[in-house]
Amino acid sequence: MNNNFKKSLLLASLFATGFVANAKDVNYQSAPKDIALANKQQIIYWLTKNGSLPAKASLQEQEVAYQSYVNKAIKANRASHTPKVVLQTEQAHLKQSLKKDVLQKNGQNKTVKVLTVLIDFPDLKYNNNGLTASDTGMFYSNYSVSHYNDLMFSTTGYAGPSNQNLMSAYQYYQAESGGTFSFTGNTFGWVTADNNADFYGGNDPDDNDNDKNPTALIKEAVTKAVQQNNINLADYDIEDPYDLDGDGNLEEPDGLIDHVSIFHSSIGEEAGGGNLAEDAIWSHRFFVDASRNGYTIPGTNKKLFGYVIQPIDAAAGVVVHEFGHDLGLPDLYDTNGNSAGSNAAGSPVGAWSVMSGGSWVGSIPGTQPTGFSPYGKAYLQAKYGGNWVSEQSYNLEDLTNMDVDLVSAVNHSALNQIKVNLPKPTIDFYAPYSGSYQYYSDQGHLMSNSMQFAVDLPAGAAAQLAMKAHWDIELDYDYVQVLVNDTPIAGNHTKVNNQFHSTVKNFITDKSKSITGAEGALGWVDLTFDLSSYAGQNITVKIQYVTDPAVGGYGFVADDIQVTSGANAIFNDGGEDTNQVTLDGFLRVTDKRPAAEQNYWIQLRGFSDIDQGLNNSSYSPGVLVWFADFNMDDNNSSDHPGQGLVGVVDADQGVIKSGIRTASTSSQIRDAAFGRYAQKATSGDDSRLAITTFDDSNDYSFPEQPESGMILPQHGLTMEVIEQATNSATATVRLNAAPLALTADFNFDINFRTVSFNDNSAGGNPDYSYSWNFGDGSAISTQQSPSHSYASSGQYQVSLTVTDLDNTVSVIEKTVNIAEQLVATINETVNGASVSVSANITGGVNPSVAWDFGDGNTDSGSQANHNYSRTGQYTITATITSSDQQTLTVTKVVDVVVPMTASFTSSRNNLTANFSSQVAGGDGSYSYEWNFGDQATSTAANPNHTYSAAGTYTVTLKVTDGTGVEQTASASVTVTEPPKSNSGGGGSLSLLGLLLLALFGVGRRKL
Repeated sequence: MNNNFKKSLLLASLFATGFVANAKDVNYQSAPKDIALANKQQIIYWLTKNGSLPAKASLQEQEVAYQSYVNKAIKANRASHTPKVVLQTEQAHLKQSLKKDVLQKNGQNKTVKVLTVLIDFPDLKYNNNGLTASDTGMFYSNYSVSHYNDLMFSTTGYAGPSNQNLMSAYQYYQAESGGTFSFTGNTFGWVTADNNADFYGGNDPDDNDNDKNPTALIKEAVTKAVQQNNINLADYDIEDPYDLDGDGNLEEPDGLIDHVSIFHSSIGEEAGGGNLAEDAIWSHRFFVDASRNGYTIPGTNKKLFGYVIQPIDAAAGVVVHEFGHDLGLPDLYDTNGNSAGSNAAGSPVGAWSVMSGGSWVGSIPGTQPTGFSPYGKAYLQAKYGGNWVSEQSYNLEDLTNMDVDLVSAVNHSALNQIKVNLPKPTIDFYAPYSGSYQYYSDQGHLMSNSMQFAVDLPAGAAAQLAMKAHWDIELDYDYVQVLVNDTPIAGNHTKVNNQFHSTVKNFITDKSKSITGAEGALGWVDLTFDLSSYAGQNITVKIQYVTDPAVGGYGFVADDIQVTSGANAIFNDGGEDTNQVTLDGFLRVTDKRPAAEQNYWIQLRGFSDIDQGLNNSSYSPGVLVWFADFNMDDNNSSDHPGQGLVGVVDADQGVIKSGIRTASTSSQIRDAAFGRYAQKATSGDDSRLAITTFDDSNDYSFPEQPESGMILPQHGLTMEVIEQATNSATATVRLNAAPLALTADFNFDINFRTVSFNDNSAGGNPDYSYSWNFGDGSAISTQQSPSHSYASSGQYQVSLTVTDLDNTVSVIEKTVNIAEQLVATINETVNGASVSVSANITGGVNPSVAWDFGDGNTDSGSQANHNYSRTGQYTITATITSSDQQTLTVTKVVDVVVPMTASFTSSRNNLTANFSSQVAGGDGSYSYEWNFGDQATSTAANPNHTYSAAGTYTVTLKVTDGTGVEQTASASVTVTEPPKSNSGGGGSLSLLGLLLLALFGVGRRKL
């Protein structure tokens, strides 16, 4: 497939999918929240100031309030809303670019131009924002246009709140790119929105509490700025990042404004929202009217598409983080929200990258953002050229006590990054139709993989191509074609027309198992293609699999390929021989297939230049080892602890505490660097010894908090820091990959009688074969990580035999105990209002019990006591959970009698008495009979009564509950007549009258 054709496919898929975030009309489009920007300290500050949290709230109350606040944003993370095709395109391009073995600097420079607009609200003007110096570390008495222009684009920095010089976004990108990436533009504003702030930033309960309609604010901001300032938008459309015209030139206009950055007049919701609280907009990057390919700015021919938005008090950290997304970089924090908060877990990146917690670093948070990860640097170098990184790549077999000199990651004058490529792991796949091998298209995005072979067709006879095949291919977006001499031919299961690719004819797509007559669970189908028109020719047969940037199934599998001429087979290939076909992206596989790439990156980090802020965060300098696994799509360690797209290997596996709890991942990995000097002293860290050597046979999974650790493959790789400058400006590392002996190993998880086995074998010559004996007489399994169900409880000896490519064999045996099924009963003792319960349990493993007493109260433990407040019949529920994942619920009904008490109090005002009853116990269903002692009565719970005459009365209250139990209380009540007022003719004058008379008399005398 030629390059222009592939680019046109990208364009078609880019816009055909519509980028739809939700089903709402584009005029009302919610947007996501970037969890990496959550500022715990400021959120608690504003919750307190706005009255949602008591001023003297305990630390526990603060933590609960904070978690409740960010949990709303957790549901609204970026990954669930960003147009999937954009995310997939970024990932696909990133993975392709990182295949380069050497990333060296070159003289290529890149300039971007950013349109920046400031917008406030009718109810929150930028110059009447209600902020004080205590509200934000970035407080200014005047948030002028020049302030933001300097924050964004100044070549010399900008003035901080105390007139200190702070780093601008321009300076950040100049430093990170080694002077080859210029972040330029202009700032316009302030303009005022059409609606109050909550119209745009209020949380949308129908969309996971995302901000309601910030895209409308973006449209208004840019439209108003263009109209009020006569902006020539052609100045801001100088790039074609998607190559929409398919000419290969990315440095030309494409009709979309390249980069739009908006500042609004409130503190961001990610920092408590200021005076707007949760009606403030949470900083993010998103897209406008994606289903319409962008929004055309009125009166122009340019469209608004992607944008970033930041708060009034933004520092460089927020700006460069969000613009990192604009450049195509993903978040490296846990987008499910498990990175927020001082005691949250989160992915093992922390402040080591600006695309995670590094955006908040600095003495004023966010003013000293850290650098990009090696992953980000490699991507930006491959995408833009320039001087982002100087990287050298090695394969494991190259590493025999190899000494490599490194300079700090912020130094662009010499080698500052090492990449160690690892063998691809193998994973279970579908078995061939016959024999041991088959052909597979591979799985992924933006692929054009093929296999081909040549064959001579005799003249004068009918010819046919046939094969067994099964497939799962995204309908019409992705497809397979069989081509003869590069011309697609029709077959018995091909389609003629493609709804998304008008030039694609005679193709296979969708799922084979949906075809009537498909064989087995995989849907094996007989494919046939008539080759008779090519009789007498030497032809090239090609099978080609093409994918777009998004979604997709596992691809296409072919086996038992045959070409016949008449009754004679002239070509047969079931994949058993290695030289029958030419593979270009297709794979020859068994019931295992290679997974995606894995590698290590090694870099030196210190406290200079961009990394100065690490010192303020109590991070220790040294050599970082990063592990990248392109089998993972994200860093959501809460979903897959120990695994992620890219993360830091923590040299020091000692547990750092925050109070009595295990501290956050960001705290755990502040001592992640390997080095020759003791780590910095920090609170909660009792181990500060220097750790010089990384060894992949060690356990770096951090069992205390698995989200903070990394599960690493074992290849015999070690990295030792043999020299290190005292300021970590330079270091020398020794790399060695000693062959490991083949060692079979596995672990397992028990779910009652079903056991999931996980292969952990290492060493030898990889591409293992497996033989599992489950110890119960069942069939041997050859899967890598099988699951097995046992028929009964008992003790089983499970053995795994692993054979590598050199026919080396390793065997391991482990005992698996299958417990009896859980059985439980409840014993209870009832004494009036008090109930004691215990659970009699058999079966299971280490069972735990959770009690529900049926009145809203709970407890845990094998025994429990509870006092009821009401008479009645209650169902007590015991939920028993076993460590082998059995769960059992049993119940017991109890009848409880709670003695009833009744009394009352009264207050009096002259002849009126107010009565208040106090009743406890019984069944809670009360009726009241009052006798006020003057023959008057009432049935109210808290009646008022006015007596006709003063006196002392005996008041009686009788309370009856729903079971007929009665209680009576009585008391004496004394009421009095109201006081009489003095008035009438002939009486004495009031004080006021006397005063008036005196004043009048004085006035008369002056006349």
